[in-house]
Amino acid sequence: MRHLKGLGFAWLFLFYVTLLHAQKVQDQNPFDAFQQFSASASGGAMKWNKMKIYRSEKQMRAEYVYENEVRISSLTDKKGWYIRPREWVTKPKECGRMAMWDFAAYPFFAYSDGTFIVERSPAAETPEKETAKETIDGHSCKVENYTVRPKDGGEIFVTLKLWEAEDLNGFPIQIEAKPTSMPGSTYNYTDVSLDRPDPKLFQLPALCRAGVHGKKKPPATAPKTPSKASPKPQ
Repeated sequence: MRHLKGLGFAWLFLFYVTLLHAQKVQDQNPFDAFQQFSASASGGAMKWNKMKIYRSEKQMRAEYVYENEVRISSLTDKKGWYIRPREWVTKPKECGRMAMWDFAAYPFFAYSDGTFIVERSPAAETPEKETAKETIDGHSCKVENYTVRPKDGGEIFVTLKLWEAEDLNGFPIQIEAKPTSMPGSTYNYTDVSLDRPDPKLFQLPALCRAGVHGKKKPPATAPKTPSKASPKPQ
């Protein structure tokens, strides 16, 4: 009997720890849960129209139709690459570094570097312990509000409203983002797949590895000394 009581207390302890962990996860960056996906992005500040995007952990790829180029962003160094034209797998003409992420990496990369606090709150129109639900493009969605603020106490913060599709493991198929004292933007995602994208989509062509803008730097070698002419036979 004492052994069964011990098991009971152990189970309650594990349940309590699990519950605390779940509550902490809810307050983490919601975009970190989706390390692998592909989707078509519309809206945003750049007014995209079903632009294809892919994420593979710390890399994101965006295919721009009008610019006829591909952009690959890196969460590791917060920079990226652009490759023109889009048919870069076969015959890329130009490749260069970007000084920052591409816009398509927002908001999936924006708050994942540990310098922000992400706090979740229920939608304003619902009681505190309930979650609002709406249907977007045939997906039943939980509506969640988040506030993002810098850890250093900066005054600028962002409010986010997410429509998390229940049949897509909570993937946010619609996002409203509004920074402090600035106009907001709405992002919509369709054709969502949570499968791992093809790794080849994130491989840089040889032109990128050759140097900035594809201009290959000459190898550093010692200057050649002019050879002395051989004496003519007498």
